[in-house]
Amino acid sequence: MKKIYRSRDDRILTGLIGGIAEHFNINSQILRIAFVILCIVFGHIIGGILLYAICLLFIQSAPINHDFYNSDTTSTRKNLKNVDEFEHK
Repeated sequence: MKKIYRSRDDRILTGLIGGIAEHFNINSQILRIAFVILCIVFGHIIGGILLYAICLLFIQSAPINHDFYNSDTTSTRKNLKNVDEFEHK
């Protein structure tokens, strides 16, 4: 079973709704609009804020993909090292 995480990429405040949208593969803007409209229509704005806060407590941020960041950093460092060696010769 796939776990729900808060999004690191699709976020306005905390990435909570963006993460839920990624999990269910739907548009996050539609989910945000639906959440606000449902809170207003049913008159439970405080309840919606409390639900959002409770979800923040239990849904963790998405883990960082270290391979993605390390591959870009190491290749850049290698390229800079080669440039330095070329200039010293």
